[in-house]
Amino acid sequence: MANSPSRTHPRSALTTIFDLCGLLSALLLGAIVVLVSADIATRSFRLANLAWVNEVTEYLLTFATFIGAPWVLHHHGHVNIDIIVTNLSASAQRALARTCDGAGLIICAILLYEALRVLLGSYADGSMVFKNLVFPEWYLTTPIVFCFALCTIEFAGRLLARREALP
Repeated sequence: MANSPSRTHPRSALTTIFDLCGLLSALLLGAIVVLVSADIATRSFRLANLAWVNEVTEYLLTFATFIGAPWVLHHHGHVNIDIIVTNLSASAQRALARTCDGAGLIICAILLYEALRVLLGSYADGSMVFKNLVFPEWYLTTPIVFCFALCTIEFAGRLLARREALP
């Protein structure tokens, strides 16, 4: 049992992280449903005005999107144009997949760099968000950095796995 693939394979730890991202994203979307429903109910019955709910749901939607993206990528859930891919030869399909993974790696690495640069700049400047809620601005950039770090790792893993699979 100690040497089972799920315990020793580094990819399984990443899969767990990706799956936790999917779970957290789903929980955040569920929180949005609860908050919006509570806001509607309290306003309809004239119990309260939850002015902060719109702001919080905007942040939760952004967080759910960026936290869920690595899970979607890991499970190949993004849109593919299958009609083109299925009409290619097997070698052309592999070449196209490597090209797309390489482009994804480069794009995500650039976005990771830029998001990290913005996060560190915001942190260093002590920038704050002043709306209904007041908090450090870098909080909003953290899930973006997290997202693109995981997506970069996923694309790199795909490229390495494809290279190992080549004859």
